[in-house]
Amino acid sequence: MRLATLPNGTRDGRLVVVSADQTRAAYVPGCPTLQAALDDWTAVLPPLQTASLALEQSGFAFDPAQAHAPLPRAYQWLDGSAYLNQGRLMQQAFNLPPNDEAIPLMYQGGSDDFSGPHAPAHFPDPAHGIDFEAEFGVVLDDVPMGTSAAATLAHIRLIVLMNDWSLRALAPREMKAGFGFLQAKPATAFAPLAVTPGALHGPFRGGRLHLTMQVALN
Repeated sequence: MRLATLPNGTRDGRLVVVSADQTRAAYVPGCPTLQAALDDWTAVLPPLQTASLALEQSGFAFDPAQAHAPLPRAYQWLDGSAYLNQGRLMQQAFNLPPNDEAIPLMYQGGSDDFSGPHAPAHFPDPAHGIDFEAEFGVVLDDVPMGTSAAATLAHIRLIVLMNDWSLRALAPREMKAGFGFLQAKPATAFAPLAVTPGALHGPFRGGRLHLTMQVALN
């Protein structure tokens, strides 16, 4: 199943289900936003699935260029490196002391304003070192404290694709301060769709996506 958010004059937009070929969409009665769906996923899932199956005979044309981020804003946003080697490379690049703990890097980022796939990206000064990287993300429902890593997999509802902007010239100062990124991380941009793990037809195993990511500049 594929979900997206279209503009409707509100900050959270209007949730739609999208066809597999990404050409058609439909609103879901009683479920105005993706956040509302996540808040009551078990009850909302059947109407979402019904609307998705009915897209072959109904719906309207879907233009991904008009979409917001699937979640235009979120209550929580954590960005982490899935591989320890990324942390080691960052320590070398920014001349930081080595961290021998086998813990991937993670920081709590700004979640008040996520950008859509075709939204303009505003940067005050190129001298700040504008950079980008593609990332996969998972959207979770409520995860109780103390949940094991293995049990957390059952809380994954959706998978998203994003463009994680960075201002590399500002990052070393914030990393040395020890409190995480703020100025060095502008609003993250998202691809138009959030998909259920089942829509990926198998490559999501063990909490990882077994796919090739292709990235292009301009």
